[in-house]
Amino acid sequence: MIEIAHTLVVNDGTTPELTAADVWSGLLAKATDPMTYVPSITACTVVEEFDGGLIRDIVHAGHPVREVVTWYPHEFVHFVRTHGAARGTIDNEIGHGDEGALTLTFRFRIAVDGIDPGSPQEDSFREAMESDYLDAVRTTLDAVRTRVSSGADAAAVVRPPSATEFARDVFRRVDAFDPPIFAELFAPEGRLVFANGDPMIGPEAIEAGVAGFFTTIKGLSHAITDEWHQQGDSVVQLEVTYHRLDDKQVSIPVVSIWHRRDDGLIDDYRVYFDLAPVFS
Repeated sequence: MIEIAHTLVVNDGTTPELTAADVWSGLLAKATDPMTYVPSITACTVVEEFDGGLIRDIVHAGHPVREVVTWYPHEFVHFVRTHGAARGTIDNEIGHGDEGALTLTFRFRIAVDGIDPGSPQEDSFREAMESDYLDAVRTTLDAVRTRVSSGADAAAVVRPPSATEFARDVFRRVDAFDPPIFAELFAPEGRLVFANGDPMIGPEAIEAGVAGFFTTIKGLSHAITDEWHQQGDSVVQLEVTYHRLDDKQVSIPVVSIWHRRDDGLIDDYRVYFDLAPVFS
């Protein structure tokens, strides 16, 4: 088990001076947007939210990691690494040092698969982790200062939608019967494929293709029956009700699968269904 703690005085003469509220806002923003605060984290997907925390999948130093994040308002944020080669706990804690100076502490207890306790490999891993997390404390404070200097409130940052929120937004846009707002979800090279049809590539082609399909029905509505999310990949099982041109309604099972880039845009979307009952 590797145990390391690092504490920095928040206000070391660097401007602007930060309050505890500023630091707390930064820690909350870091939970959902860690890439801005920790350079070694290159991707983050919030897969579930609960009262007082969330579950996220990140890519840290090139390795996939799942963390359960719980916050204790204005005191500390607690991370439990449940999946990945290095598992354990991490705390980001706001405190006060000598003469009441505001401090930020990163503390972690990590066990690494395949590395014997006390071995040279563990010492090497400890050194790399210690350097990484000391940098993380510094870059977190730098990011908070940048936001405060710009006049923005870190707590008011628009949080990227979780995977489940994003899924519901996808189908709200489809059910709105408005192809342009659906096409906005796609990257410039994004692909959409219906069953064994030809791929539609790019938002413009996707908008045109969906608009063409919408001429064959009066409307539709999606009801999610199950869903699975991992990193940027989502699989959503649905019951879709189609309102036909003759005013009859037909419901069929549908599976939608998509992948989102790090910026949240879809680069690959596939829909699997049998439309024959809808038009028979």
